[in-house]
Amino acid sequence: MTLSDIPHLLSVEDNSETRLLLKHLLDEDYDLTSVPGVDEALDAVDSASFDLLLLDINLSSKREDGGTKLLHRIRTREDTGDIPAIAVTAYAMPGDREALLDEGFDGYVSKPFTGRELTETIDHILTARREAS
Repeated sequence: MTLSDIPHLLSVEDNSETRLLLKHLLDEDYDLTSVPGVDEALDAVDSASFDLLLLDINLSSKREDGGTKLLHRIRTREDTGDIPAIAVTAYAMPGDREALLDEGFDGYVSKPFTGRELTETIDHILTARREAS
């Protein structure tokens, strides 16, 4: 995967206010596509290439049906299996970060977050990916 000059991010977030916040924080420096759910996310990865995923963990009433399951579905596909992903979540108890990294996420940002925290995490992962290729 070749990273473009302006990274193309896919954000999957079911809360409309959080989607607006992410747009406000990221739209200036990134090409952001934002969708509210799993089906829309799968359609998006079918129709475009992304440099990084921002996945809410709790996309439904059950954690198991959220961002972690979506990440596994995306990662099992040959054409999207190497897209790095950041868990964007309200799960901030001891052990949550480690559990999500063990599930395959490349980064973790807990809500509430600052714009700086989010962009530093994104840039760190994109830089590491760029240097590895």
